[in-house]
Amino acid sequence: MKTMKMTILTLLAGSTLAISSCGAGKDQPATPINADQFEKLYENKDNDGKRFSLTGYPYLNSDVTVRNDMEIAVSLFSEPKGKGDYIASIDLGYKDNKNGMYIPDKFTADDLQVFDKEGNILGVNDKITISFEMELDTRRPPRTGIKKLEKDENGHPKMVEQKPAYYGDGPSDIIIEKAK
Repeated sequence: MKTMKMTILTLLAGSTLAISSCGAGKDQPATPINADQFEKLYENKDNDGKRFSLTGYPYLNSDVTVRNDMEIAVSLFSEPKGKGDYIASIDLGYKDNKNGMYIPDKFTADDLQVFDKEGNILGVNDKITISFEMELDTRRPPRTGIKKLEKDENGHPKMVEQKPAYYGDGPSDIIIEKAK
């Protein structure tokens, strides 16, 4: 009887360890990255399931039509109010009171509200850190043949073939914090 109890306890402990080690998610520390590194996250299948973070000032630099239960791309810049260098855009849930964003029906860019993980309201003058888990579909081969418009050394536009990139949802399990 003692052997059977010990075997069951060992199996339960092993199952718990296996379940807890599958995807670290929000508990995993985020690796800070810059704009160039963000652009390349889809190129490396090893990024799947890892947490990364970006820091900057939130801004909506275009007109947006909003509906409940949708995500809106909020851009991050190196300076407040859409000034400085563009860092990246991250989709945030509209009307999500934690780790989301809100704008009224009629708004200016200054009306953007971003909610941190505690539900505190942050705005376009607040420097924030957005951490996320990268979701890539590594079971499929990466997509190839994608071209992007870039400028050559003389500033003229040209089409450049991009490196192979994996399919996937990209940033998920978002956590927003006021930057320190």
